Amino acid sequence: MNGRVFIIHRWGGNPNADWYPWLSNALESRGFEVFVPGMPNPDKPTIEEWVSTISNTVGKVDENTYFVGHSIGCQAILRFMEKAMGTAGGLLLVAPWLHLKKAAYESEEDRRIARPWIEKPIDFGKIKAREIRVIMATGDPYVPIEDSKIFEEMLGAIVNIMPIDTHFTEQDGYTELHVTLNEFMKMLHEKKP
Repeated sequence: MNGRVFIIHRWGGNPNADWYPWLSNALESRGFEVFVPGMPNPDKPTIEEWVSTISNTVGKVDENTYFVGHSIGCQAILRFMEKAMGTAGGLLLVAPWLHLKKAAYESEEDRRIARPWIEKPIDFGKIKAREIRVIMATGDPYVPIEDSKIFEEMLGAIVNIMPIDTHFTEQDGYTELHVTLNEFMKMLHEKKP
């Protein structure tokens, strides 16, 4: 076994949505043990419930532990890693955000759900991973591209900005997302000693 990979889905997502089954199969065929937990109350995600679920699913973090997050799943991973003991092998964050564009929360309910995720700070200095990679799109309807600078500066992330208009969802036509596999494999081959 090459290690364990935990794929954390987006707000309103589930383990069988988007490109998660495709990536899960691609990584399993390369010798990884892959987990795609169904996160609690996916339409009303809370920091406490999501971080607790990741903690209960993952257990001990070590250099053979990898994470792939999508949208709010990225934040949940960062918030889990902020408290985790140990250094992860790598984090791959797809469409991560710390701020949101207005289109992401048009209803009062969505604003109420998003507020803690936006307002509660993350202590980036406590997040330990051998490598962090980020995939973002210039025209993401929900995620401001300016957040990419924060991931670069605060986490030392390698950022791949794609010149497309997407949030990398099934609705956008993504049931496969080859860039995730490419970036994941680069993370393995370029692991620092």
